[in-house]
Amino acid sequence: MFVIGITGGVGSGKSLVAKFLSKKYNAKLLIADELGHVVIKPGTPGYDKVIDMFGKGILGRDGSINRKKLADIIFNDDNARSGLNSIIHPEVFNYIGNYIKDRKDQDGYIILETAIMYETGCDKFCDEVWYVHVPIDIRVKRLSDSRGYSEEKSRSIISKQKPDNYFIEKADRVIENSGSINSLEEQILL
Repeated sequence: MFVIGITGGVGSGKSLVAKFLSKKYNAKLLIADELGHVVIKPGTPGYDKVIDMFGKGILGRDGSINRKKLADIIFNDDNARSGLNSIIHPEVFNYIGNYIKDRKDQDGYIILETAIMYETGCDKFCDEVWYVHVPIDIRVKRLSDSRGYSEEKSRSIISKQKPDNYFIEKADRVIENSGSINSLEEQILL
């Protein structure tokens, strides 16, 4: 398997690029945000670690972690958010590493999408990393249109992410996603 990592800031369209590649090339798709939920399901080591850190008060009636209860805690407490990330990021890293290792000798592609590719070390699993670039003003508009975020909220989120040149210097390929869908599709051919 050839592993292509897709990264980009919020509102860049990295998910669109990853899904397009997955569909067009019948590739396996790993979305790190979704894996963050998988690695804290009941019966996993991540689940036990989260319960140890936050207590059973975050559990739903079915015994699973109630994501809203957990979100209420971590979005109001930077230390709690850092603590949760210190559990989830290594668990996701291990999951991705094992998934790729188990399939590395097969033919085809794996697409790995994550906003924090380099910060988590997931770039080490990739044969290539592609950065999806979009100017900030367009990202702000997209976040307003797609998620209903205010300009202030969008700019606040963007300001907490690494700047474009950080990714541009590290990426093997930069995909410009400020134009049409056709323009985007032309850039992401393998």
